[in-house]
Amino acid sequence: MVSAQVVEIRSYNLKPGTRERFDQLFRTEALPLLRLEERARSEDAFYASDEWRQGPREAILACIESYTTVVVRSDGATLHASARSDLATLTSLNQDYLRSVQTSDVRRFDEILAPDFLCSSSDGSLLDRAAFLKHTALPATISELEGHDVQVRILGDVAIVQARTTFKFADGRPGASRYTDVWARRQGRWLAVAAQVTRY
Repeated sequence: MVSAQVVEIRSYNLKPGTRERFDQLFRTEALPLLRLEERARSEDAFYASDEWRQGPREAILACIESYTTVVVRSDGATLHASARSDLATLTSLNQDYLRSVQTSDVRRFDEILAPDFLCSSSDGSLLDRAAFLKHTALPATISELEGHDVQVRILGDVAIVQARTTFKFADGRPGASRYTDVWARRQGRWLAVAAQVTRY
């Protein structure tokens, strides 16, 4: 028999100009309290606690215009299947990213990079999306690029991909690097929002 689980999805409509304040309060003050209350498995206990009432409650509520809550009953198998699907998608996107670097595939990068994408390059420069695409359009100066020891960590709607690469420079010398890519799920799609590359 498969045990049922409940998934709660809450969407907030914030007052203008409060997004950053709300995000900071929720992450640094409210979320740690929620994690403490997981031991009791009681949302009521959280909202009735002195830590919440006398803590960030008023400041957080002041940011919220309205909110909606959707509660879905599911089973563990469905939830695990969703996680596996995300892992497969991100693994494939990671391969697309490496292939696009090697083949100067600007079109594919245009599809998978978020509008606010930033890349910290191996030479220390910080490239925004437009600069990165312009740089990618140049002929690749490396060949035989391969990823190794790829690790994908999914943290809700954010994922961190870390790995190392091996490649060859134009003169045949071997090269290696480590990289960290950050992906975010936006409107149901995983998009790259940040990348950092270190050659060694």
